[in-house]
Amino acid sequence: MIERIDYLIVAMDYATTCAGTCPTCVLSKTERTATNRATSLDAIEAGMKASAAQYEGAGVVAVTIGRANVLALPEGSVGEIVEIMRYARKHYRSDHLIAEISTSLIGKIDQQIDRAKAITAALDAEGFESRFVVVANTALHSEKYWANLDRFLSEMEEARGGRAARGNGDILQLALAIESLPEVGELCRRLSGYGFPINLAWAPGHDAGSRDEERLRRLTIWLAAFYDEAIRLDLDASIVFRIDNAVRRSIADVIEAASHAERSSEAIVYIGQDGNWHNGLFTALAEMDPVRFDPAAEGRTMTGITVKELRKIITNPACRSCPYIGPCVSAGGHKIGLITLRNHDKGTAVCPSGLKNSFERSAQRLGHAG
Repeated sequence: MIERIDYLIVAMDYATTCAGTCPTCVLSKTERTATNRATSLDAIEAGMKASAAQYEGAGVVAVTIGRANVLALPEGSVGEIVEIMRYARKHYRSDHLIAEISTSLIGKIDQQIDRAKAITAALDAEGFESRFVVVANTALHSEKYWANLDRFLSEMEEARGGRAARGNGDILQLALAIESLPEVGELCRRLSGYGFPINLAWAPGHDAGSRDEERLRRLTIWLAAFYDEAIRLDLDASIVFRIDNAVRRSIADVIEAASHAERSSEAIVYIGQDGNWHNGLFTALAEMDPVRFDPAAEGRTMTGITVKELRKIITNPACRSCPYIGPCVSAGGHKIGLITLRNHDKGTAVCPSGLKNSFERSAQRLGHAG
């Protein structure tokens, strides 16, 4: 039994439908072209019931109804989303429930805004708070695309009382691919003024760029530049507070750091389409589902780290000489790095997670330079 925790994320593959073109999408073409939900409500409830039995309770349970564009599903999905939240209320012991509904906003924006408002109204009627997790394709530079995204976020904020209201926004997840990294200044200009959480998501197991060290170096530089700009603009960016927190913890021992990362995995549950569940992992970028993000994993070790994996990290040329190896592992950076290293039999001379420069920036800023 897992002791009561402050915040528990319960995520599921309710929908895989998406007409988007994110270069590192973890979904198959068949999944993306589906026209209905990807699993049954019975399977979702079974996963909730089984996972909830392992937890004493949580302050907040955030039910992430994903993984793709839920707003593109048939109208009947509105009632199903309400039913999923009823399951959560029935099975999880919590003080507060939040629905987090994923969308890519690919398609007719007016229809998706109307659907989002219908979902919000239906959940409000049941006493459930709701937010949308908007997955943005950073490879796109179309002004119309970003204008539609901003319009959606703005209208949903307005429906909840306006942008000035504290904690009133949605969640923006920026999907990255090394070959199509946007100019940091241009991207952050679009984000300036957003007061809600902004996460970066990179799936090295689905990014051909992770196989090339020069491209990994490019990612490392880019992430550090984003870290700096997020601080300058006071963005609520996960890369900032998760890296800063890891640096403040200053866990030097790698085994202790790995244990900390494993404990953090207890705060996220993924329910598969078959109703089985497993823990995920918080990383310095975003939450990660090992089943999806690590397609080549041996033995499906999930969030735990085997002795073999730990050895691979600490003996990798770039990692064994890195002064931030402890904080990196404690922040889940080791899992990102291990996925990358599956394509580098001899290891890498550059950071396999792309995070070293960001840790360096944080250490200098907080006075913890290695």
